[in-house]
Amino acid sequence: MERKMYKLLIADDEYWTREKIRSMIGWEDYQIDFMPPAQDGEEVLQMMAQDRPDILITDINMPFLNGVELVKIVKEQYPEVVVLVLSGYDDFAYVKETLMAGAINYLLKPVSKIDLIQAVSKALELISEKEENERQNLKAASLLQDRELSLLIEKERIRLSMTPVAGTALDAAGCSVMLIKIHDLQALMAKYQYDMNYLSYSIKKKLRELDQQQKLVVFNYINRSNEFLIVTELDVSEQQVLALKIMKRLREETDSPITIAVSEQAYSMDSLHDAYVQSISVLMTRPYNRESVILFCNKEKNSMNTQVTDCFSQEMERRLKTALKSGSEKALKDFLLGEAGLGSCEKLNFMETKQIVNRISAVFLDYLAGQGASEESIRELGRLEQMADKVVESLDVGELLSLLTEMQNVVLGEKKGEITGNIRDCVKEAVAYINENYFEELTLSGLSEKYAVESSYFSKLFKQETGENLMLYIASRRMEKAKELMQREDINIAEVAFMVGYDDYTYFSKVFKKHTGVSPREYRNRLFQNFTS
Repeated sequence: MERKMYKLLIADDEYWTREKIRSMIGWEDYQIDFMPPAQDGEEVLQMMAQDRPDILITDINMPFLNGVELVKIVKEQYPEVVVLVLSGYDDFAYVKETLMAGAINYLLKPVSKIDLIQAVSKALELISEKEENERQNLKAASLLQDRELSLLIEKERIRLSMTPVAGTALDAAGCSVMLIKIHDLQALMAKYQYDMNYLSYSIKKKLRELDQQQKLVVFNYINRSNEFLIVTELDVSEQQVLALKIMKRLREETDSPITIAVSEQAYSMDSLHDAYVQSISVLMTRPYNRESVILFCNKEKNSMNTQVTDCFSQEMERRLKTALKSGSEKALKDFLLGEAGLGSCEKLNFMETKQIVNRISAVFLDYLAGQGASEESIRELGRLEQMADKVVESLDVGELLSLLTEMQNVVLGEKKGEITGNIRDCVKEAVAYINENYFEELTLSGLSEKYAVESSYFSKLFKQETGENLMLYIASRRMEKAKELMQREDINIAEVAFMVGYDDYTYFSKVFKKHTGVSPREYRNRLFQNFTS
Protein backbone atom coordinates (compact mmCIF):
# COMPACT_ATOMS: atom_id res chain seq x y z
CA MET A 1 0.00 0.00 0.00
CA GLU A 2 1.47 3.36 -1.06
CA ARG A 3 1.73 5.82 1.82
CA LYS A 4 0.19 9.26 1.48
CA MET A 5 2.85 11.97 1.90
CA TYR A 6 2.02 15.38 3.36
CA LYS A 7 4.00 18.42 2.22
CA LEU A 8 5.38 20.90 4.77
CA LEU A 9 6.87 24.28 3.83
CA ILE A 10 8.86 26.44 6.25
CA ALA A 11 9.31 30.16 5.45
CA ASP A 12 11.84 32.21 7.42
CA ASP A 13 14.57 34.64 6.39
CA GLU A 14 16.87 33.24 9.11
CA TYR A 15 18.94 30.30 7.83
CA TRP A 16 19.50 28.77 11.29
CA THR A 17 15.79 28.75 12.13
CA ARG A 18 15.01 26.96 8.86
CA GLU A 19 17.75 24.39 9.40
CA LYS A 20 16.90 23.82 13.06
CA ILE A 21 13.30 22.94 12.19
CA ARG A 22 14.48 20.75 9.31
CA SER A 23 16.77 18.71 11.60
CA MET A 24 14.54 18.48 14.68
CA ILE A 25 12.41 15.58 13.41
CA GLY A 26 12.85 12.74 10.94
CA TRP A 27 9.99 14.07 8.80
CA GLU A 28 9.82 11.20 6.30
CA ASP A 29 9.19 8.74 9.15
CA TYR A 30 5.80 10.43 9.57
CA GLN A 31 4.77 10.67 5.92
CA ILE A 32 5.89 14.31 5.72
CA ASP A 33 7.83 15.71 2.76
CA PHE A 34 9.91 18.63 4.06
CA MET A 35 9.99 20.94 1.02
CA PRO A 36 12.96 23.23 0.23
CA PRO A 37 12.46 26.19 2.63
CA ALA A 38 11.39 29.65 1.45
CA GLN A 39 13.22 32.85 2.54
CA ASP A 40 10.42 35.39 2.09
CA GLY A 41 6.69 35.75 1.46
CA GLU A 42 6.97 36.22 -2.29
CA GLU A 43 8.90 32.97 -2.60
CA VAL A 44 6.17 31.24 -0.58
CA LEU A 45 3.47 32.34 -3.04
CA GLN A 46 5.55 31.11 -5.99
CA MET A 47 6.00 27.70 -4.35
CA MET A 48 2.30 27.59 -3.46
CA ALA A 49 1.37 27.93 -7.13
CA GLN A 50 3.92 25.34 -8.26
CA ASP A 51 3.78 22.64 -5.57
CA ARG A 52 1.11 23.37 -2.99
CA PRO A 53 2.03 22.26 0.56
CA ASP A 54 -0.43 20.88 3.12
CA ILE A 55 1.19 22.74 6.03
CA LEU A 56 2.87 26.16 6.01
CA ILE A 57 5.03 27.36 8.93
CA THR A 58 5.88 31.02 8.37
CA ASP A 59 7.75 33.68 10.28
CA ILE A 60 5.83 36.90 11.02
CA ASN A 61 8.71 39.26 10.22
CA MET A 62 10.01 38.67 6.69
CA PRO A 63 11.15 40.97 3.86
CA PHE A 64 8.85 42.01 0.98
CA LEU A 65 5.69 40.44 2.45
CA ASN A 66 5.20 40.09 6.19
CA GLY A 67 3.54 37.12 7.88
CA VAL A 68 0.19 38.80 8.48
CA GLU A 69 -0.25 39.72 4.82
CA LEU A 70 1.00 36.29 3.72
CA VAL A 71 -1.48 34.42 5.93
CA LYS A 72 -4.38 36.48 4.58
CA ILE A 73 -3.41 35.75 0.96
CA VAL A 74 -2.81 32.05 1.59
CA LYS A 75 -6.13 31.58 3.38
CA GLU A 76 -7.98 33.39 0.57
CA GLN A 77 -6.32 31.54 -2.32
CA TYR A 78 -5.54 28.19 -0.64
CA PRO A 79 -8.05 27.79 2.22
CA GLU A 80 -7.24 24.07 2.70
CA VAL A 81 -3.60 24.81 3.67
CA VAL A 82 -2.99 24.66 7.44
CA VAL A 83 -0.92 27.65 8.59
CA LEU A 84 1.28 27.99 11.69
CA VAL A 85 3.24 31.17 12.46
CA LEU A 86 6.64 31.76 14.06
CA SER A 87 7.10 34.78 16.26
CA GLY A 88 9.41 36.44 18.77
CA TYR A 89 8.45 37.80 22.18
CA ASP A 90 7.78 41.28 20.76
CA ASP A 91 5.38 40.17 18.03
CA PHE A 92 2.17 39.55 19.98
CA ALA A 93 0.21 42.26 18.16
CA TYR A 94 1.07 40.59 14.85
CA VAL A 95 0.32 37.15 16.28
CA LYS A 96 -3.25 38.18 17.05
CA GLU A 97 -3.71 39.40 13.48
CA THR A 98 -2.37 36.16 11.97
CA LEU A 99 -4.68 34.07 14.15
CA MET A 100 -7.64 36.20 13.06
CA ALA A 101 -6.49 35.80 9.44
CA GLY A 102 -6.61 32.00 9.73
CA ALA A 103 -3.42 30.66 11.32
CA ILE A 104 -4.22 27.79 13.73
CA ASN A 105 -1.43 28.44 16.25
CA TYR A 106 1.91 30.11 16.75
CA LEU A 107 5.34 28.89 17.78
CA LEU A 108 7.57 31.11 19.86
CA LYS A 109 11.23 31.46 18.89
CA PRO A 110 13.51 29.73 19.64
CA VAL A 111 11.26 26.83 18.61
CA SER A 112 11.32 23.86 21.00
CA LYS A 113 10.92 20.30 19.78
CA ILE A 114 7.94 19.55 21.99
CA ASP A 115 6.03 22.62 20.76
CA LEU A 116 6.85 21.75 17.14
CA ILE A 117 5.58 18.20 17.65
CA GLN A 118 2.35 19.41 19.25
CA ALA A 119 1.71 22.01 16.53
CA VAL A 120 2.43 19.77 13.54
CA SER A 121 0.40 16.91 15.07
CA LYS A 122 -2.56 19.28 15.42
CA ALA A 123 -2.12 20.37 11.80
CA LEU A 124 -2.12 16.75 10.60
CA GLU A 125 -5.27 16.05 12.61
CA LEU A 126 -7.04 19.01 10.97
CA ILE A 127 -6.00 17.78 7.52
CA SER A 128 -7.20 14.26 8.31
CA GLU A 129 -10.64 15.51 9.35
CA LYS A 130 -11.17 16.82 5.82
CA GLU A 131 -10.11 13.62 4.08
CA GLU A 132 -12.21 10.56 3.30
CA ASN A 133 -10.10 7.98 5.10
CA GLU A 134 -9.78 10.00 8.30
CA ARG A 135 -8.78 7.11 10.56
CA GLN A 136 -5.89 5.98 8.36
CA ASN A 137 -4.68 9.52 7.85
CA LEU A 138 -4.58 10.22 11.59
CA LYS A 139 -1.75 7.69 11.81
CA ALA A 140 0.96 10.23 10.94
CA ALA A 141 -0.24 12.69 13.59
CA SER A 142 -0.51 10.03 16.28
CA LEU A 143 2.88 8.47 15.49
CA LEU A 144 4.67 11.83 15.37
CA GLN A 145 3.42 12.73 18.82
CA ASP A 146 3.95 9.37 20.48
CA ARG A 147 7.29 8.37 19.00
CA GLU A 148 9.05 11.73 19.40
CA LEU A 149 7.71 12.45 22.89
CA SER A 150 8.51 8.90 24.02
CA LEU A 151 12.16 9.67 23.32
CA LEU A 152 12.00 12.24 26.13
CA ILE A 153 11.28 9.57 28.74
CA GLU A 154 13.60 6.94 27.31
CA LYS A 155 16.82 8.95 27.42
CA GLU A 156 18.22 10.73 30.44
CA ARG A 157 18.65 14.48 30.37
CA ILE A 158 17.75 15.22 26.76
CA ARG A 159 18.43 18.92 26.40
CA LEU A 160 15.66 20.96 24.84
CA SER A 161 15.25 24.71 24.55
CA MET A 162 11.85 24.92 26.19
CA THR A 163 9.96 28.20 25.91
CA PRO A 164 6.40 29.11 26.90
CA VAL A 165 3.94 28.85 24.02
CA ALA A 166 0.23 29.70 24.27
CA GLY A 167 -1.99 26.67 24.18
CA THR A 168 0.78 24.09 24.65
CA ALA A 169 3.07 25.96 27.02
CA LEU A 170 5.08 24.42 29.80
CA ASP A 171 7.65 26.41 31.70
CA ALA A 172 11.22 25.26 31.92
CA ALA A 173 10.63 23.88 35.43
CA GLY A 174 7.85 22.71 37.70
CA CYS A 175 6.44 19.94 35.50
CA SER A 176 4.89 16.69 36.70
CA VAL A 177 4.40 13.44 34.82
CA MET A 178 1.07 11.69 35.27
CA LEU A 179 1.37 8.04 34.26
CA ILE A 180 -1.93 6.37 33.31
CA LYS A 181 -1.58 2.60 33.05
CA ILE A 182 -4.42 0.45 31.72
CA HIS A 183 -3.35 -2.94 33.07
CA ASP A 184 -5.54 -5.05 30.79
CA LEU A 185 -5.69 -3.43 27.37
CA GLN A 186 -7.09 -6.49 25.56
CA ALA A 187 -10.75 -5.45 25.69
CA LEU A 188 -9.89 -2.02 24.30
CA MET A 189 -7.67 -3.58 21.63
CA ALA A 190 -10.66 -5.54 20.36
CA LYS A 191 -12.93 -2.49 20.59
CA TYR A 192 -10.56 -0.55 18.33
CA GLN A 193 -10.06 -3.47 15.89
CA TYR A 194 -6.44 -4.04 16.96
CA ASP A 195 -5.48 -0.77 15.30
CA MET A 196 -2.79 0.72 17.58
CA ASN A 197 -2.95 4.23 16.16
CA TYR A 198 -6.75 4.36 16.21
CA LEU A 199 -6.82 3.29 19.88
CA SER A 200 -3.98 5.64 20.82
CA TYR A 201 -5.50 8.66 19.07
CA SER A 202 -8.98 7.97 20.51
CA ILE A 203 -7.80 7.63 24.13
CA LYS A 204 -5.57 10.72 23.85
CA LYS A 205 -8.48 12.69 22.43
CA LYS A 206 -10.68 11.67 25.37
CA LEU A 207 -7.96 12.70 27.83
CA ARG A 208 -7.49 16.09 26.16
CA GLU A 209 -11.24 16.75 26.25
CA LEU A 210 -10.96 16.83 30.05
CA ASP A 211 -8.56 19.79 29.83
CA GLN A 212 -10.55 22.95 29.08
CA GLN A 213 -7.42 25.13 28.99
CA GLN A 214 -5.68 22.74 26.53
CA LYS A 215 -2.37 23.09 28.33
CA LEU A 216 -1.64 19.38 28.79
CA VAL A 217 0.93 17.49 26.74
CA VAL A 218 -0.61 14.02 26.24
CA PHE A 219 1.04 11.05 24.55
CA ASN A 220 1.06 7.27 24.41
CA TYR A 221 4.36 5.58 25.27
CA ILE A 222 5.37 3.94 22.00
CA ASN A 223 6.92 0.85 23.65
CA ARG A 224 4.03 0.21 26.03
CA SER A 225 0.67 0.83 24.43
CA ASN A 226 -1.09 0.53 27.80
CA GLU A 227 0.76 3.56 29.19
CA PHE A 228 -0.45 7.10 28.52
CA LEU A 229 1.48 10.06 29.89
CA ILE A 230 0.48 13.61 30.66
CA VAL A 231 3.05 16.34 31.25
CA THR A 232 1.52 19.19 33.22
CA GLU A 233 2.22 22.26 35.33
CA LEU A 234 -0.98 21.83 37.36
CA ASP A 235 -0.56 22.01 41.13
CA VAL A 236 -1.34 19.00 43.33
CA SER A 237 -4.98 19.92 44.01
CA GLU A 238 -5.62 20.47 40.29
CA GLN A 239 -3.89 17.18 39.50
CA GLN A 240 -6.18 15.39 41.94
CA VAL A 241 -9.25 16.81 40.22
CA LEU A 242 -7.88 15.87 36.80
CA ALA A 243 -6.95 12.34 37.95
CA LEU A 244 -10.49 11.73 39.21
CA LYS A 245 -11.92 12.93 35.89
CA ILE A 246 -9.56 10.67 33.97
CA MET A 247 -10.43 7.67 36.12
CA LYS A 248 -14.15 8.25 35.63
CA ARG A 249 -13.73 8.68 31.86
CA LEU A 250 -11.59 5.58 31.39
CA ARG A 251 -13.89 3.46 33.55
CA GLU A 252 -16.57 4.22 30.96
CA GLU A 253 -14.24 2.74 28.33
CA THR A 254 -12.95 -0.39 30.02
CA ASP A 255 -13.31 -2.74 32.99
CA SER A 256 -9.53 -3.02 33.28
CA PRO A 257 -7.87 -1.95 36.52
CA ILE A 258 -6.20 1.43 36.05
CA THR A 259 -3.31 3.00 37.93
CA ILE A 260 -2.70 6.74 37.81
CA ALA A 261 0.73 7.49 39.29
CA VAL A 262 1.90 11.11 39.57
CA SER A 263 5.48 12.28 40.02
CA GLU A 264 6.55 15.30 42.05
CA GLN A 265 6.11 18.75 40.54
CA ALA A 266 9.85 19.23 40.41
CA TYR A 267 10.98 18.44 36.90
CA SER A 268 11.89 20.39 33.80
CA MET A 269 11.28 19.30 30.23
CA ASP A 270 14.90 18.16 29.93
CA SER A 271 14.52 15.64 32.75
CA LEU A 272 11.26 13.87 31.93
CA HIS A 273 13.11 10.56 32.09
CA ASP A 274 13.59 11.09 35.84
CA ALA A 275 9.96 12.07 36.33
CA TYR A 276 8.80 8.96 34.45
CA VAL A 277 11.05 6.72 36.56
CA GLN A 278 9.58 8.30 39.68
CA SER A 279 6.01 7.69 38.51
CA ILE A 280 6.91 4.03 37.86
CA SER A 281 8.34 3.83 41.39
CA VAL A 282 5.07 5.22 42.72
CA LEU A 283 3.11 2.66 40.66
CA MET A 284 5.13 -0.18 42.24
CA THR A 285 3.62 0.68 45.63
CA ARG A 286 0.04 0.03 44.48
CA PRO A 287 -1.86 -2.86 46.18
CA TYR A 288 -1.79 -6.08 44.19
CA ASN A 289 -5.48 -6.31 43.36
CA ARG A 290 -7.85 -5.45 40.51
CA GLU A 291 -9.00 -2.15 42.02
CA SER A 292 -8.19 1.09 40.18
CA VAL A 293 -6.06 3.52 42.19
CA ILE A 294 -4.65 7.06 42.06
CA LEU A 295 -1.20 7.50 43.65
CA PHE A 296 0.87 10.63 44.27
CA CYS A 297 4.55 10.77 45.15
CA ASN A 298 4.73 11.69 48.81
CA LYS A 299 8.21 12.62 50.02
CA GLU A 300 7.09 12.60 53.64
CA LYS A 301 6.25 8.92 53.30
CA ASN A 302 9.31 8.50 51.07
CA SER A 303 7.13 6.48 48.67
CA MET A 304 9.50 6.62 45.73
CA ASN A 305 12.52 5.45 47.71
CA THR A 306 10.88 2.82 49.88
CA GLN A 307 13.12 -0.23 50.08
CA VAL A 308 10.97 -3.32 49.63
CA THR A 309 11.80 -5.83 52.33
CA ASP A 310 12.99 -9.27 51.28
CA CYS A 311 9.69 -11.06 50.83
CA PHE A 312 11.37 -14.34 49.97
CA SER A 313 13.88 -15.37 52.60
CA GLN A 314 16.57 -18.04 52.30
CA GLU A 315 14.48 -20.23 54.55
CA MET A 316 11.54 -19.97 52.16
CA GLU A 317 13.85 -20.81 49.27
CA ARG A 318 15.01 -23.93 51.14
CA ARG A 319 11.40 -25.02 51.76
CA LEU A 320 10.50 -24.51 48.09
CA LYS A 321 13.40 -26.75 47.07
CA THR A 322 12.23 -29.36 49.58
CA ALA A 323 8.73 -29.27 48.06
CA LEU A 324 10.25 -29.69 44.57
CA LYS A 325 12.33 -32.68 45.69
CA SER A 326 9.21 -34.33 47.11
CA GLY A 327 7.63 -34.24 43.64
CA SER A 328 4.30 -33.46 45.27
CA GLU A 329 2.04 -31.10 43.34
CA LYS A 330 0.01 -30.52 46.50
CA ALA A 331 3.09 -29.58 48.54
CA LEU A 332 4.10 -27.06 45.88
CA LYS A 333 0.60 -25.61 45.63
CA ASP A 334 0.40 -25.26 49.42
CA PHE A 335 3.76 -23.47 49.43
CA LEU A 336 2.81 -21.02 46.67
CA LEU A 337 -0.56 -20.16 48.19
CA GLY A 338 0.55 -20.24 51.81
CA GLU A 339 4.17 -19.49 52.64
CA ALA A 340 4.88 -17.52 49.45
CA GLY A 341 1.75 -15.45 50.10
CA LEU A 342 0.30 -15.68 46.59
CA GLY A 343 -2.99 -16.97 48.00
CA SER A 344 -3.51 -13.56 49.61
CA CYS A 345 -1.87 -11.13 47.18
CA GLU A 346 -4.15 -8.34 48.37
CA LYS A 347 -1.80 -8.05 51.37
CA LEU A 348 1.12 -7.41 49.03
CA ASN A 349 1.98 -4.48 46.81
CA PHE A 350 2.96 -4.72 43.15
CA MET A 351 6.72 -4.74 43.80
CA GLU A 352 6.50 -7.38 46.52
CA THR A 353 4.48 -9.69 44.27
CA LYS A 354 6.93 -9.15 41.42
CA GLN A 355 9.85 -9.92 43.70
CA ILE A 356 8.29 -13.15 44.99
CA VAL A 357 7.46 -14.42 41.49
CA ASN A 358 10.98 -13.63 40.25
CA ARG A 359 12.55 -15.53 43.13
CA ILE A 360 10.28 -18.55 42.64
CA SER A 361 11.10 -18.59 38.92
CA ALA A 362 14.84 -18.46 39.69
CA VAL A 363 14.56 -21.40 42.12
CA PHE A 364 12.61 -23.40 39.53
CA LEU A 365 15.31 -22.80 36.90
CA ASP A 366 18.19 -23.59 39.30
CA TYR A 367 16.50 -26.79 40.46
CA LEU A 368 15.74 -27.99 36.92
CA ALA A 369 19.31 -27.33 35.76
CA GLY A 370 20.65 -29.13 38.84
CA GLN A 371 18.60 -32.21 37.97
CA GLY A 372 20.39 -32.59 34.66
CA ALA A 373 17.26 -31.75 32.68
CA SER A 374 17.32 -31.58 28.90
CA GLU A 375 18.12 -28.31 27.15
CA GLU A 376 14.62 -28.38 25.69
CA SER A 377 13.04 -28.40 29.17
CA ILE A 378 15.32 -25.60 30.38
CA ARG A 379 14.45 -23.49 27.31
CA GLU A 380 10.76 -24.16 27.86
CA LEU A 381 10.97 -23.06 31.49
CA GLY A 382 13.01 -20.01 30.47
CA ARG A 383 10.33 -18.91 28.01
CA LEU A 384 7.65 -19.34 30.70
CA GLU A 385 9.79 -17.34 33.13
CA GLN A 386 9.92 -14.56 30.52
CA MET A 387 6.12 -14.46 30.57
CA ALA A 388 6.00 -14.04 34.33
CA ASP A 389 6.72 -10.28 34.44
CA LYS A 390 3.96 -9.60 31.92
CA VAL A 391 1.45 -11.76 33.78
CA VAL A 392 2.33 -10.02 37.07
CA GLU A 393 1.54 -6.68 35.40
CA SER A 394 -2.03 -7.84 34.64
CA LEU A 395 -2.85 -7.89 38.40
CA ASP A 396 -4.69 -11.19 37.76
CA VAL A 397 -3.84 -13.56 40.62
CA GLY A 398 -5.62 -16.50 38.96
CA GLU A 399 -3.62 -16.16 35.77
CA LEU A 400 -0.41 -15.71 37.75
CA LEU A 401 -1.01 -18.97 39.64
CA SER A 402 -1.86 -20.73 36.35
CA LEU A 403 1.50 -19.67 34.89
CA LEU A 404 3.37 -20.85 37.99
CA THR A 405 1.52 -24.16 37.68
CA GLU A 406 2.72 -24.41 34.06
CA MET A 407 6.28 -23.81 35.26
CA GLN A 408 5.83 -26.32 38.06
CA ASN A 409 4.72 -28.98 35.55
CA VAL A 410 7.89 -28.47 33.52
CA VAL A 411 10.06 -28.83 36.64
CA LEU A 412 8.28 -31.94 37.96
CA GLY A 413 7.88 -33.53 34.55
CA GLU A 414 4.65 -34.48 32.86
CA LYS A 415 2.78 -37.47 34.22
CA LYS A 416 0.96 -38.93 31.27
CA GLY A 417 -2.61 -40.05 31.72
CA GLU A 418 -5.19 -41.62 29.52
CA ILE A 419 -6.92 -39.18 27.16
CA THR A 420 -10.53 -39.93 26.36
CA GLY A 421 -12.12 -39.11 23.04
CA ASN A 422 -14.02 -36.15 24.48
CA ILE A 423 -10.90 -34.58 25.98
CA ARG A 424 -8.94 -35.17 22.78
CA ASP A 425 -11.69 -33.35 20.87
CA CYS A 426 -11.48 -30.45 23.36
CA VAL A 427 -7.75 -30.11 22.75
CA LYS A 428 -8.25 -30.17 18.97
CA GLU A 429 -10.96 -27.51 19.28
CA ALA A 430 -8.64 -25.40 21.46
CA VAL A 431 -5.83 -25.65 18.88
CA ALA A 432 -8.20 -24.57 16.10
CA TYR A 433 -9.54 -21.71 18.24
CA ILE A 434 -6.03 -20.46 19.06
CA ASN A 435 -4.97 -20.63 15.41
CA GLU A 436 -7.96 -18.50 14.42
CA ASN A 437 -8.00 -16.08 17.38
CA TYR A 438 -4.30 -15.82 18.29
CA PHE A 439 -4.59 -12.02 18.75
CA GLU A 440 -7.23 -12.24 21.50
CA GLU A 441 -6.61 -12.46 25.24
CA LEU A 442 -5.89 -16.19 25.46
CA THR A 443 -5.12 -17.60 28.90
CA LEU A 444 -4.97 -21.04 30.44
CA SER A 445 -7.80 -20.27 32.85
CA GLY A 446 -9.94 -18.76 30.10
CA LEU A 447 -9.49 -21.68 27.69
CA SER A 448 -9.96 -24.33 30.37
CA GLU A 449 -13.20 -22.60 31.41
CA LYS A 450 -14.31 -22.43 27.78
CA TYR A 451 -13.92 -26.20 27.42
CA ALA A 452 -15.08 -26.99 30.98
CA VAL A 453 -11.84 -28.74 32.02
CA GLU A 454 -9.86 -28.04 35.22
CA SER A 455 -6.96 -25.75 34.27
CA SER A 456 -3.92 -27.75 35.43
CA TYR A 457 -5.43 -30.95 33.96
CA PHE A 458 -6.19 -29.16 30.69
CA SER A 459 -2.60 -27.85 30.54
CA LYS A 460 -1.14 -31.33 30.96
CA LEU A 461 -3.46 -32.86 28.39
CA PHE A 462 -2.76 -30.10 25.87
CA LYS A 463 0.98 -30.76 26.06
CA GLN A 464 0.50 -34.51 26.02
CA GLU A 465 -1.65 -34.31 22.90
CA THR A 466 0.26 -31.58 20.99
CA GLY A 467 3.78 -31.89 22.37
CA GLU A 468 3.77 -28.17 23.27
CA ASN A 469 3.05 -26.15 26.35
CA LEU A 470 -0.26 -24.28 25.94
CA MET A 471 1.02 -20.76 26.65
CA LEU A 472 4.11 -21.30 24.50
CA TYR A 473 1.93 -22.61 21.68
CA ILE A 474 -0.07 -19.37 21.78
CA ALA A 475 3.15 -17.32 21.70
CA SER A 476 4.52 -19.36 18.79
CA ARG A 477 1.34 -18.86 16.78
CA ARG A 478 1.56 -15.10 17.37
CA MET A 479 5.21 -15.02 16.34
CA GLU A 480 4.49 -16.86 13.07
CA LYS A 481 1.74 -14.37 12.25
CA ALA A 482 4.05 -11.48 13.20
CA LYS A 483 6.63 -12.73 10.69
CA GLU A 484 3.94 -12.71 7.99
CA LEU A 485 2.87 -9.15 8.82
CA MET A 486 6.46 -7.90 8.77
CA GLN A 487 6.49 -8.42 5.01
CA ARG A 488 4.16 -5.42 4.70
CA GLU A 489 6.12 -2.19 4.47
CA ASP A 490 3.09 -0.05 5.42
CA ILE A 491 3.00 -1.51 8.97
CA ASN A 492 5.71 -0.63 11.50
CA ILE A 493 6.97 -3.19 14.01
CA ALA A 494 5.12 -1.70 16.99
CA GLU A 495 1.89 -2.02 15.01
CA VAL A 496 2.73 -5.63 14.14
CA ALA A 497 3.13 -6.40 17.86
CA PHE A 498 -0.25 -4.82 18.60
CA MET A 499 -1.99 -6.68 15.77
CA VAL A 500 -0.90 -10.07 17.11
CA GLY A 501 -2.06 -9.29 20.65
CA TYR A 502 0.86 -7.57 22.47
CA ASP A 503 0.37 -4.17 24.11
CA ASP A 504 4.03 -3.99 25.16
CA TYR A 505 6.54 -3.71 22.31
CA THR A 506 9.52 -4.33 24.59
CA TYR A 507 7.99 -7.62 25.76
CA PHE A 508 7.04 -8.57 22.19
CA SER A 509 10.62 -7.95 21.10
CA LYS A 510 11.97 -10.28 23.80
CA VAL A 511 9.52 -13.05 22.92
CA PHE A 512 10.26 -12.64 19.20
CA LYS A 513 14.01 -12.93 19.78
CA LYS A 514 13.52 -16.06 21.90
CA HIS A 515 11.44 -17.55 19.09
CA THR A 516 13.59 -16.58 16.09
CA GLY A 517 17.03 -15.86 17.52
CA VAL A 518 17.02 -12.26 16.23
CA SER A 519 15.26 -9.03 17.17
CA PRO A 520 12.16 -7.95 15.21
CA ARG A 521 14.11 -5.07 13.64
CA GLU A 522 16.96 -7.32 12.55
CA TYR A 523 14.49 -9.87 11.17
CA ARG A 524 12.73 -7.21 9.09
CA ASN A 525 16.02 -5.74 7.83
CA ARG A 526 17.11 -9.18 6.65
CA LEU A 527 13.71 -9.74 5.06
CA PHE A 528 13.86 -6.54 3.02
CA GLN A 529 17.50 -7.19 2.06
CA ASN A 530 16.43 -10.53 0.61
CA PHE A 531 13.58 -8.84 -1.29
CA THR A 532 15.93 -6.31 -2.90
CA SER A 533 18.86 -8.63 -3.59
